[in-house]
Amino acid sequence: MNIERLCELKRNREIMRMGKLFYTTRSSYLYDTGTGKVVKLDSNSKKVMEALFNENMNVDQFKSVLMSVQNIEEICAFLKKENLLCNPSITRFVDISSRYLDDGYHCNQLIIELTGKCTLRCKYCVYNEFYEGNRNFNTNNIDFETAKKAIDYVYAHNDHKKLAITFYGGEPLVNFRVMKQCIDYSLAYLEVENLLFSFTTNLTLMTKEIANYLAQIPNMSIVLSVDGPEEIHNRSRVNQKGQGSFQDVFTGLKNIADAVNKYKKTKLSFNAVFMPPYTAEKFERINSFFEGLDFMPEGTEVRATYPAPNTIPDSYYEEMESYGELGLEEEEWISWAKSKVEGGSFSTGKLNLYTEVLTSGLTSIHNRLLYTKPMNWTFYNGCCVPSERRLYVCTDGSYKICERVGTAPSIGHVDTGIDIQAINKYYLGDYERKSIPDCANCWAVNLCDICYAHCYDENGLNMDVKKQLCPEIRDRYLMWLQYYHELLETQPQKIEEISLIEIS
Repeated sequence: MNIERLCELKRNREIMRMGKLFYTTRSSYLYDTGTGKVVKLDSNSKKVMEALFNENMNVDQFKSVLMSVQNIEEICAFLKKENLLCNPSITRFVDISSRYLDDGYHCNQLIIELTGKCTLRCKYCVYNEFYEGNRNFNTNNIDFETAKKAIDYVYAHNDHKKLAITFYGGEPLVNFRVMKQCIDYSLAYLEVENLLFSFTTNLTLMTKEIANYLAQIPNMSIVLSVDGPEEIHNRSRVNQKGQGSFQDVFTGLKNIADAVNKYKKTKLSFNAVFMPPYTAEKFERINSFFEGLDFMPEGTEVRATYPAPNTIPDSYYEEMESYGELGLEEEEWISWAKSKVEGGSFSTGKLNLYTEVLTSGLTSIHNRLLYTKPMNWTFYNGCCVPSERRLYVCTDGSYKICERVGTAPSIGHVDTGIDIQAINKYYLGDYERKSIPDCANCWAVNLCDICYAHCYDENGLNMDVKKQLCPEIRDRYLMWLQYYHELLETQPQKIEEISLIEIS
């Protein structure tokens, strides 16, 4: 790196894909896209970098800034030594086609759609009729023979060290009979060192008998869909008659908690969905509810999320207006979460809404990929390797890449196996060809977590939808870079906590 090269970056406007400047209350930093390194800037290097990244400054003005910096040669030498701001333009995604050779294809997780039926009609659910991005609720159930074919197929393409079998719906417990058949069959016939089971439930069908069965299954994980205290939960999680479901859900919650406390084999976690209005007072009420569940087994976690885009019906906002909630001052969940851990630890010893979201975001920065030299390729954003990380079997026996892709193209069937041509076309070739022009010019390309589920429809990749996601991704990772380095300066013990978290 030399002065001429810096001027060339400025002239060609290449610098905007090379990295990103960001600031904490104390310092200035450069995130380098090609290597993933973060460099703390002194006053002189800050002056150079701010001029370099200033889109309103022309090359002549930039040269004047460089001439005013006495140690500019040292700065250039450092950039060259660390291979900073020199990444070539990205031309492709990493080649994963060899994973689908007969002797190379492995699958680590099978997700079985047990049913299209559900006992609830949650107002933000992606299966509601007003939401066009997915199928509607239906009366389809998978039969055991179809599920067994999928289990056998994945088992035949697994290294037998670790295999996860997940159940999905609708509400999976609607078809508990087939769930039980699948579990019993897998335990009896699959010789896997680490055989895992999991599913998400709304708890309305969690009887004591079902809970006792599930709690005795080794390596079982259950995600419990509860949105908070009764008055908040019942605003969105209603049954088919529009009535609140909290009382039925709480009965089911007690049943599974008691069974897990008895056998101590199963891991439980909550998933709450935040609906507007997003206020600090509402976050506190939800958090207090989870913190007060002292009957939950040790190790239970709480996760939360916002509804998927375009899934909140207009009727909900009309309801908000009737409650006098429109116009309330809203607060970002992350901002509220940060305020909860100021001066304290991430490890509170209680169920809470903020630990998981903060640690997951900070961990994504702490464990980001670092390179000695930049390359002209990157990974498929945040996408899984299709059919390897997970394989989803629908009630009709068709395969899809995961449970969240909705109407996206199928990749096979239980009677014929995976369709490698469909994977290569829709999920590798088309994704690379359409995405590279944008990804090649994005400073956050090696942090990006956009996946297939975010931007696919029945025709495959929808670039209009994907492009709408990009600004939010960049803003989010800029925030996490800032917060991580703010903590590194002021509360390094919290970064030490983050470093101890194992990535599954």
